[in-house]
Amino acid sequence: MGGRKNVKEIHDVENVERTVIKRILKTLYDLQDIRLRLELRTKVSKYTLCRNNHLVPLKKEYLSNPPETIICPICGAQARIVAIESPKIISETLDAVEEKEKEIKRRLASFVKDQILYKEYLSKIRGVGEVISAFLITFLDPAKFDKVSGMWKYCGLHVVNGKAPRRVAGQKTDFNPFARVMMWRLGEGFRMQGRSYRFIYELFLQESREKHPDWTMAHHINHARRVTVKLFLSHYYEVSRALLGLPRRTPYPLIQNREKYIPPLIDEGSENEMLEFFRSYALIKEPWAEQKFLDYVRKIDEWWIRRGKKTS
Repeated sequence: MGGRKNVKEIHDVENVERTVIKRILKTLYDLQDIRLRLELRTKVSKYTLCRNNHLVPLKKEYLSNPPETIICPICGAQARIVAIESPKIISETLDAVEEKEKEIKRRLASFVKDQILYKEYLSKIRGVGEVISAFLITFLDPAKFDKVSGMWKYCGLHVVNGKAPRRVAGQKTDFNPFARVMMWRLGEGFRMQGRSYRFIYELFLQESREKHPDWTMAHHINHARRVTVKLFLSHYYEVSRALLGLPRRTPYPLIQNREKYIPPLIDEGSENEMLEFFRSYALIKEPWAEQKFLDYVRKIDEWWIRRGKKTS
């Protein structure tokens, strides 16, 4: 009985800690919104001021090349340019908010460094930092999702009547809006800082442009980002549940067509180490799937080298 109690106590402590991390995560993004607003208010603003005390924001074209004579757009009187600096209290508040952001990020980094999902998996993927890892481990705890489709729906990545779901005023959503925003941030992380998943994103982007020539570029980017994140979540599901010793279900599309399977990818390690990762965690481990994994690893390496030469 004592052993069971100890296990329960440990589980309760972990649940409490994860609840705290969830709140800290949301607070971080609340602070980021405040910081962005404060940054706008700390800028020196320029206006035109006439004798009738009409204070009007200076035209953009006048910022770099002001005319000799400026006319007030309200009353037509001659005006002059005045600069209004932000009060000191705003810049001090901005400094305090930035320091709190750094403190929260240190707290999240301290949390994830001891998590097996981060040590063995998430830390090896470019574009998935400590903050996103903390979100995945807490909000998308793999023990709570027995199917990857559940993760997709929770994050608003499912489909309703053939389209992505949208929020409707006055109606309750069937997904977590915060999780959906975090998936957008994850997709941007892959686009801007990723390696393997940036490669995957570009494949999806090219496929989208070929299949839908009538779409705008923004539509192509949104689609490619969305399907890249969905693929990553399927990888996160299969690797994380294996790491935790939990059973895994094969997604329905793979039951229908196993050749569509794209194995989970990491960005760190030699080819042999990556192959060992595949053999340990891949959902489908047949020889053709292993060869497909190796093909991806080699293509990504070649692409990364070429990309490095282009940017150097």
